[in-house]
Amino acid sequence: MVVDDLFAVLEEKLEAALRKFEALKKQNAELDQALASKDQALKEAEAALAKITREREVIRQRLDNILTKLKVLELGD
Repeated sequence: MVVDDLFAVLEEKLEAALRKFEALKKQNAELDQALASKDQALKEAEAALAKITREREVIRQRLDNILTKLKVLELGD
């Protein structure tokens, strides 16, 4: 009878451990999915930032060019 009780306790602990393992496995999958989503969002934000940086550089160059032309006109007076 005592052996049966020990096996019952062991089975309960094993089942509890398996439930915990499955819950952790599910949580890990959810975290992996959230991480993948965040990685994608980060890549999109980095691409947008790179585009804005390129556009800013083009605008800066155009403004420098305009200012240079204005200085030439100013010096010509």
